[in-house]
Amino acid sequence: MTETLKVLVTGASGLLGDDVVRVFKNKGHELIALRGRRDLDVTDANKTLEVVRKHRPDVVIDCVGTHDIDGAESDPTNAFMNVFVAAKNVVIACKIAGATLIHPGSDYVFDGSKDEPYLETDLPNPVNVYGRNKWAVERFISSILPEHFIIRVPILFGAGGKLERNFIYRIYSKIKNGETVKVASDQVTSCGYTVDIALAFEKIARSYHYGTYHLANEGFCSRYELYREVASGLGLDAEKVIPTPSAELKRRARRPKYTVLSTLLVQKIFGIKLRPWNEALRECLKEFRDRWNLP
Repeated sequence: MTETLKVLVTGASGLLGDDVVRVFKNKGHELIALRGRRDLDVTDANKTLEVVRKHRPDVVIDCVGTHDIDGAESDPTNAFMNVFVAAKNVVIACKIAGATLIHPGSDYVFDGSKDEPYLETDLPNPVNVYGRNKWAVERFISSILPEHFIIRVPILFGAGGKLERNFIYRIYSKIKNGETVKVASDQVTSCGYTVDIALAFEKIARSYHYGTYHLANEGFCSRYELYREVASGLGLDAEKVIPTPSAELKRRARRPKYTVLSTLLVQKIFGIKLRPWNEALRECLKEFRDRWNLP
């Protein structure tokens, strides 16, 4: 592809979309940032097609999607609309408009039964409604749109998006209010810093190596270790983060216990190797404090 692209970003006000817009603008690309339903309701197929055809982007980066795992379990119909149907409409619009699609996938397409990092060739077997919807989206994309990148990412942290939805802020506000934060000690995962992920997207968008890839910062940790690192990095009492077995959290949706992603393929094809997650988290927390004027 040309060095300068016309890029349409859906869900541009979200955690990942926020940094995708910022990174692509800084790299000199032309951006159309659709920040929410007021700009585009992607569950409306006709409107989605109309908007994509109007702008005729080279690349669409679809950052729309709910991450309410328990909510998806309790209301699968709504989750289907907001995950599968929304993504399907974007995919069809890309097909008709001749745009390449970058779709952020999820590590939740796996069941967590492995004890070594998941490869792109491992067979998905999601254990909850959210994961099943994400896997259905992947299969739909692969069936009708050759010009696509499905980039599976793990739990993401960043300074942007809506403050009240940012898990860093939830940790901060709870501990500041004297509350404890219970978090799974037996759920092991990769992590991704949204700035690093967005920078990788920018490099990937300028290529023709279509397909499915895993992308994450180097290393892995338990959810408890991640949350404790956040608390400590914000100068809070890390002892307020309480390690808790998943079974005791009594969440509606089952979570896979192990979703570490192998990134060897994205390293080989694109030369992308993201820095260690804890190093990236330190930068993220500094940006978070500066952005939201925290002490």
